[in-house]
Amino acid sequence: MNKSNTHEESLNWKERILFPTLLAGAREFVRASRTGKPDDLLNSAIGGFGSGAKLGRLQGGQLGAVRYSVMFAVVGTTVDYATIRVKPALRSYYGSLVNKKDDWLKLPEWSPIQVLDEEALAAKRAREEELYRSVHNLKKES
Repeated sequence: MNKSNTHEESLNWKERILFPTLLAGAREFVRASRTGKPDDLLNSAIGGFGSGAKLGRLQGGQLGAVRYSVMFAVVGTTVDYATIRVKPALRSYYGSLVNKKDDWLKLPEWSPIQVLDEEALAAKRAREEELYRSVHNLKKES
């Protein structure tokens, strides 16, 4: 086995397993070690700073550690802040779609697909039966 090939496999392992594990676990580690709430933005900032520093140090030395830590802290905290702000709007939108268990999806009035009540369903069946009889009468006549 070639020595450079072994080194490439080692780097590939780091990129596939080690780095995502460090990134995913940093925020949860900070949340567990602090007495904050799950949506606490300080957890995101500290977790992003720590995971960015680790990743930056592994890939770019000390300067990379500083750049990555700031970048991960800012981006991670921004995403968490946006998620916290958007969550109530998404819940209300989902709640408007899911009103009742029987009526879980409301279609707009202009939609070609309509949910019929009992009277409309009976009228539709009557029209279909009449159309069926008229088509079969034409076939008998020809």
